[in-house]
Amino acid sequence: MKRSLLVLWAFGAYAWAGGGEGPAGFILEHVKDSYDWHITDIPWGKNPDGTTHYVAVSIPLPRIIYHPTRGLSVFFVQGHTPQEIRQNLESRGFTLTPEGKIAALDCQPIWDFSFTKTAFQLLLVGLFLLWIGVSAARTYLQRGVAPPKGTARWLEPIVLFIRNEVARPSLHHHADRFLPYLLTVFSFIWLSNLFGLTPLNSNIMGNITLTFLLALLTFLLVQLNGTKAYWQHIFWYPGMPVWLKLFMMPIELISMFTKPFALMMRLFANILAGHLMTLSIVGLIFILAAVLKSAAAGFGVAIFSVALGLFVMALETLVAALQAYIFTMLTAVFLGMALEESH
Repeated sequence: MKRSLLVLWAFGAYAWAGGGEGPAGFILEHVKDSYDWHITDIPWGKNPDGTTHYVAVSIPLPRIIYHPTRGLSVFFVQGHTPQEIRQNLESRGFTLTPEGKIAALDCQPIWDFSFTKTAFQLLLVGLFLLWIGVSAARTYLQRGVAPPKGTARWLEPIVLFIRNEVARPSLHHHADRFLPYLLTVFSFIWLSNLFGLTPLNSNIMGNITLTFLLALLTFLLVQLNGTKAYWQHIFWYPGMPVWLKLFMMPIELISMFTKPFALMMRLFANILAGHLMTLSIVGLIFILAAVLKSAAAGFGVAIFSVALGLFVMALETLVAALQAYIFTMLTAVFLGMALEESH
């Protein structure tokens, strides 16, 4: 783990030292999604206006485009800047719109199935989770009631924890029914957060589109499994005067949407803040070196920045599990409230 973090910092240091966008540009580059892994920029000659020309070192992801007349095209786009990408695409009959989307030069509608780095890493996380589940299931089938080995030995405490400490306290006799969903959500978020701490990672759970989708799934699951008593407490609160029922109804309706909204924002903000804080702390090295025009100042603050960065990364490792637990626990609580029968 330490080696991976040091490699990540080395990538950041190299990019800030050689890139043309500065620390702020590199930080934003890290947290936003793209179609390649941008590692660094290397100075390579001069531009016509006398400024330094930088060549991007990046790992492109395959572009998958379906054109109605040319069929399916799979290719790699070299380059990182919009100008470089546009030049590469035009040689293949496509172009890049000002919004950053691919369009056909002949103006025909196309379907873009290209993977972004976040989508690609989500696929890797999903395949890894599938491998863990299949491997653990195979172990149980082979060993029966014997003590588990391999991945099953590591997976069993997690399953028992989610079942006994998260599902059963909130869902009671419904716990086994929703345990697969809760376990999948917890494992997916936790593993995605840990994957986000490795080199060449993307800001997976710091992508609000993904946290919105997870919150939407929880919202739909809660509403579709709501009992008669649940809906009665929303639209016509029992045991209260009519004027108070009319007062409570809009409040309860709003709470239906604020609960998943809180799930979405809590996960998104905590993971994004951790990435921004770590990169900003390391960026102090190059900011102070540039402001003071002294490499010695950069080396001096590097001791403080690396130590503080290590501490923040340790906190991020804890937050990776904590946020997965909180999201899963609150999902179980909301489900338990929706499944509660009237007394």
